[in-house]
Amino acid sequence: MRKEKIRPDDYSRRERPKTRLKQFFDIFVHRFLELLKLSLLQTVFNMPLLITIFLFWMLLQNSSTEQAVMAVFLIQGATLVLCLPFSFVGLTGSFYAIKKLIYAEGEFASSSFFYGLKEEWKKGLVIGLIAGFSAAIAVIGAYFFIFSTYDLFAWVRGFGIAIIVIQLIVVLMVCYYSVAQSIVYTNKISSILKNSFLISLMRFPINLGLLILYPTTFIALICIMPITMYVGLGLMVFTSAFGHLVWMLNAVSAFDKFINKEQFPDYYRKGLYKEETKEE
Repeated sequence: MRKEKIRPDDYSRRERPKTRLKQFFDIFVHRFLELLKLSLLQTVFNMPLLITIFLFWMLLQNSSTEQAVMAVFLIQGATLVLCLPFSFVGLTGSFYAIKKLIYAEGEFASSSFFYGLKEEWKKGLVIGLIAGFSAAIAVIGAYFFIFSTYDLFAWVRGFGIAIIVIQLIVVLMVCYYSVAQSIVYTNKISSILKNSFLISLMRFPINLGLLILYPTTFIALICIMPITMYVGLGLMVFTSAFGHLVWMLNAVSAFDKFINKEQFPDYYRKGLYKEETKEE
């Protein structure tokens, strides 16, 4: 198999940022165009999902009967199972390219995207299927508890909605960490999912904040009203890689804390300035 070509570091170790937060701003400023290109590449894989979300709200607004509303929710749930795997396949390429930027390996983003896609698309597909089924449960469950259970107590509906929302939140966290793990380490998918679940719980407040920032806010803008829909679509098309950068930096920080420091010292704080070591 042809090996990926890796250029020398773009800057010396002494010039590297000292924290992952500073690294975000460093990459944002110096790699802005590459992140923009990654966003456009990811949009190709997000397109089916964006189209189904748009059609869902258009059909829902024109549904005048309970049967029509139920049909819209069921169709949306089914399409999420089909569309999210495609998005997560693209995410493997995006995360791989961003990993190269974080680890200061100086690789051009577009070539890294396609290389990561070729190497990790199968794991991305499996992870995307998990996310798709979780999202489908959330959408269909929302219909069941909001529109078709008027004879149940309010607290029962509220409890049911809370359960389906929490499961979706946790699954999405696990899926983002799983893609990041598949890019950084060589593990079986079962080990990746288990480790990602544990890290998701241990860093739940941080993960929840990031999940609200991206992609929840972007999707919410698409769904609120026609004006905000165009804003949300524009953000998804042109800035999705910036959200991926935040998630990948968060994942790498978690890996440094829980995995790399003891098990993979060569990866510990990789890409950051190391005062006490001459070589990484």
